Parts: sequence; structure tokens; C-alpha cells
Amino acid sequence: MNEVAIQNPYAVPSSDLMDKAAPGQALSIEEALTRGYNFSISDLLGEAWRKTKGTKGIIWGGFFALFGALIGAQLAIYLLTLVLGVGAVGLAALGGGEGAAVAGISGLILITLLSSLIMLAVTYPFMAGFNMVGIRQAAGQPVRFAEIFSHFNRTLPLLGAGILMTIVTVIGFALFVLPGIYLSIALLLTIPLVVERKLSPWQAMMVSCKAISQHWFKVFFLFLAMNIILWISMLPLGIGLIWTLPMVMVMIGALYNTIFGVLPPESN
Repeated sequence: MNEVAIQNPYAVPSSDLMDKAAPGQALSIEEALTRGYNFSISDLLGEAWRKTKGTKGIIWGGFFALFGALIGAQLAIYLLTLVLGVGAVGLAALGGGEGAAVAGISGLILITLLSSLIMLAVTYPFMAGFNMVGIRQAAGQPVRFAEIFSHFNRTLPLLGAGILMTIVTVIGFALFVLPGIYLSIALLLTIPLVVERKLSPWQAMMVSCKAISQHWFKVFFLFLAMNIILWISMLPLGIGLIWTLPMVMVMIGALYNTIFGVLPPESN
């Protein structure tokens, strides 16, 4: 990928760079990519577990809000589809003929495609909110429930990032699988980079790849370990997910903070 050099006014001097940025302290993208970083899988998982306290209610409340929003969007799409279908049948019955029926069917197909975009447009801002709750908690910044709803102003870039990530990952899996596995890990920080650093979708994807590629295998095993914890937590009737799902968000936040640091809340 091409080089990306994006300056950040909140960057700390190069002489102050450490393996991990101080809470609330942000490195420029260029510094984050060039200074190098490291982490211990056990330490990062331990940090995520300790810092999960105080986020469970926020994250689970956000999940319920997301489910409600998706149900509402799906209902609106269903009603619109129903109206178009009835309209097409009515036109055909009144003498509109095959042309009206074809137009109605085309409309239904268009609605189906648009419904997929709408569902994604609803989902990604929520996902950005979950990411930012984890990032702020990991950085020791104030965490608010309102954070879940604070990124709908970035809906278009988030939607673009989601679509691009899906396309390149699918292409990667089509190319002998391994490129898809690589990209599915390397692109993990794309969404928070779009909202926390206001990068374009393509810039965020490149920066995420460059950062995670420095320790790709370690990040892979970090998420593998977290997935094992998730599966184990599901065994007792899924009760453990109350703790482990928020832990995933905080773990991603801790990884992000380790690499980039975090801008102060008032600057976003």
C-alpha cells in the first residue's frame, strides 16, 4: 500500500514516545506508524478484564438500542416493500400490463438493495460508538452512554469503510483464503480510525493495515484467545457474555490506545 503521512496537532514530541501513550495522550499517525510498539497478549487481556467494570451497562444498553433501531428500520423497509408490491399488483389489475408488473418487481429489487445499505448505515455508527467506549475506557477518559450515539455524523464515511472492507476481504478470501485472513485482522482498527482520527475510509484502512502488520501474528493470537474466552463464557447459558462482550470492546480499545493513543474527548 502507498505511504500515508497524516499530521495531528495533538501529537506529542518524538522524544516523549513510549511503548504506550499516556492516558488521554495522542500520537500523530506518522509517529504511531514509525515509532514501533509492543504488547503482551496476557497483559492486554488482563487490562481489558480489569477495565470492563463500568462499561457493561453502557455497552449492553447500546446493544439493545442497536437491536431496536434495526427492528425499526426493518419494519419501515417491510412496509415500504409491501406498499410497492400492492401498488404493482394494482397497476397490473387496472390494465397496466406487464410493464407495470416489471416496474414493480424492479422496485422491489431496488428496495432490497437499499434495505441492505440502510441496515449497514444504522449498524456502523453504533459499532463506532462501541469502539469509542472501549477506547475511552482503556485510555482512562470519561465514558458516557451518549458516546454510543455520537458518531452518526460520520455515517457516510463509516458506511464507505464498511463496504470497502467487505469488498477487499471477500476478494482476499477468493484469492486462496490466506489474504482474506490477513485482511480480516489487519483492518480491525479501521472503524475507530474513521471516527477518532477523522480519516477517510481508505486512509483508515491503510493505517490499520500498516499498524497491525507490525505485530500481525500477535494480534491474531490476541483475538484467537479472546474468541476462546467468548466461547467458554457462552457455556453456562450465555451468562458469561454479560462480562466478555464488553471485554472485547475494551480489549480493542486497549490495543488501539497502545498503538495510537487517544485524542481528548473535547477535540472530537
